[in-house]
Amino acid sequence: MTTRFCDQCGTELEPFFDSTCEPPVAWLCQGCRAVQMDVDRRSLSPETQRELTNLEAFLRNGAAEPVVNIGRARARARAILEGTRDIPVDIERVAENCGYPVRDRPLPAGERGTIARDGDHTVIVVNRDRPGQAAAERRWIVAEELGHAVLAHSTLVASSAPGAAPVLPERRRRDEEREARAFAAEILMPEEKVRGRFAELAPRIYRTLGLRHRENEIGEVVVTLARMFGVTPTAMRFRLDELDLIR
Repeated sequence: MTTRFCDQCGTELEPFFDSTCEPPVAWLCQGCRAVQMDVDRRSLSPETQRELTNLEAFLRNGAAEPVVNIGRARARARAILEGTRDIPVDIERVAENCGYPVRDRPLPAGERGTIARDGDHTVIVVNRDRPGQAAAERRWIVAEELGHAVLAHSTLVASSAPGAAPVLPERRRRDEEREARAFAAEILMPEEKVRGRFAELAPRIYRTLGLRHRENEIGEVVVTLARMFGVTPTAMRFRLDELDLIR
């Protein structure tokens, strides 16, 4: 994903996603302690609008940026995949082998997935009532929830408001979400395999003359790789940017 910096203070901005399968809808500036929108806020779901409001309050309070152990998340994903050769990765089988079978159940509106108890077992739950959920998005949900599970992220803690739904403290929640996304990217799009497949397709990009034709070729390579790895083109584009493969 392309790095962005604040026009006002020069601080590197942190992306905020409505869905991890789509481009960011906003950017967070720790320097200005503000949220910069890329879309009309009114176009977002009520749940996302509330989350943005909470983030703005969190930034205004002057809390320090949490320390995120992305390296730990990626290393855990690589360890789990050790010996796995096939792509796309069978993420539901991987989750079950890790002791977290996947179940489809109704969840509150706006919630894509969660971790829950099922008798004596802990399971990954995917919202079966979420309309229009593509297979690639389902795979990402499972991978991200598996990340929360294997990284031993915090369980929900009681809200300070009586009768309110349990929530995580904002700093810890953001920290854990970023680690889980890094885990999901590594386990669904393993760096070594992405680099290998990209090297096979890259010559068609470099042979192209003209910026527009080059962008078209990049787009086709992204779509091809996304199909290979069972992810959305947006997720694959972010991964290629992250690995500095597209310049």
